[in-house]
Amino acid sequence: MKFIIWNGLMLMSNTLRKGLIVLQAISEKGSENGLSIRELFHLTGFPPSTIHRFLQTFKEFGIVEQDPETKNYQLGPQLLKMGLQVRGMLDLRKAALFVLKELTLCTGEDSYLTVVQGKMGVFLERVEGPYPVKVMELVGKEVPLHRGAARKALLSFMDDDFIHQYIKEMTEHQEPLNPKMLLEEIKKIREQGYAITYGDYLDHGVGIAAPVYDFSGSVRASIGIIGIESRFTEERLPVLIREVKRAAETLSQKLGYSQAQPSRVARAN
Repeated sequence: MKFIIWNGLMLMSNTLRKGLIVLQAISEKGSENGLSIRELFHLTGFPPSTIHRFLQTFKEFGIVEQDPETKNYQLGPQLLKMGLQVRGMLDLRKAALFVLKELTLCTGEDSYLTVVQGKMGVFLERVEGPYPVKVMELVGKEVPLHRGAARKALLSFMDDDFIHQYIKEMTEHQEPLNPKMLLEEIKKIREQGYAITYGDYLDHGVGIAAPVYDFSGSVRASIGIIGIESRFTEERLPVLIREVKRAAETLSQKLGYSQAQPSRVARAN
């Protein structure tokens, strides 16, 4: 059985590789007029029937489009959308890096930039503080949105339909959460403008995070700090909260947000 599954995976991988080669040929060799199946055959060496099958699938998802007159194929609008999303992420990281450094300089704690990916929160960037003892979070790691301040600061500003659907799906997947308590916490986060969690999913860890808005008034990311509980004392907490909120406001301004415009709940991509 394992041998059959492995062979199936290898076959799928090889098919995907061929499809990407066809797409790459259109990207690199196709002019404004696009490429015909015959031209793609000469460029890739794949049978025309195989190329046609790939192209039909790509057309279905908007990755390529076909000229109705020449019947040639060129890159489609979905790739442009994907490219703009990647560029947006790169621009966001670039804009956030200085703000993260300032936040870490002011607080001494590790600072993080977090974005939404589906039902998950992903750390996009991190700046480490000087303390040798810390709570480590990996850049790129996906964690459900109800776990930790950085992700709760995102979930809380999603629209209500998304939040209720999220709770339903997480409950069905047996995620440990109390819907009533989570909704009450979301309400509080919206009112105070930041999230704070104690040992939410990392023992002895404390997180503080606030939402970052873009030019449209939608929440684009969250920015915050994470450290060990012993450093987040009652005397120090107000200062840390103030610095996190200030960092979120600064980054929001960099992304074109004005406090004069109304903020609005976001929809996940």
